[in-house]
Amino acid sequence: MVVLASVRQACSLTLGVLLASVGCATPYAYSFRLENQEARPAARPEQRDVAADADVRAEILVDPTGARAILLDLTNKTDQVLQVEWGQITMIRSDGSSTSPRPHVDLGWILPGATINARLVPFALPPAGDRAASYQGSRFELVIPMIVRREPKLYRYSFTVSVHSM
Repeated sequence: MVVLASVRQACSLTLGVLLASVGCATPYAYSFRLENQEARPAARPEQRDVAADADVRAEILVDPTGARAILLDLTNKTDQVLQVEWGQITMIRSDGSSTSPRPHVDLGWILPGATINARLVPFALPPAGDRAASYQGSRFELVIPMIVRREPKLYRYSFTVSVHSM
C-alpha cells in the first residue's frame, strides 16, 4: 500500500511538472529601431533613438514590457514656442490598429531652446507567448501633431520591431 501511494505521488508530481512546463510561455524582449532617414539609432538598447530637423529634436525609447510606455524627449530648436498636441498622439501598428498614449502629466508648450521629457502611457505589448513572437518584423509609426512656427505639422517616427526570447 505504501509503495502504491508513493508511485501515485511520483506520477502526480511528474504530471504536475509536465503540465506547468507546457503552460509556461516563452518570455520575449522587444527592440524598436527608428527607421526615419534622418534618424540616429541608439548604440545600446537602454538608450534612445534620435531624429531631428531644423525645428525639433526627438529622442525616443519605446518600452512596451518594462516601463509600458514610450519615453520621449522633445527639444524645441526654434525661436518661438512649440505646441505639441498631446491629446492627438497615436501609435499605429502595421495591421492598421492604433493606440493613443498620453503623457503621464500635463506638459504644456515647449519654450524656445527647451526640452520636455514625456512618458507616454499606456503602451504595452504581450510579454510572452505566440502573440509576442508574432510582432517580429512588425512596423509601428508614432505620429505627433505639433504647431511649429505657427504652422500645424505632423511628425512621423517609423519603427521596425525585433523580438528576442529571454
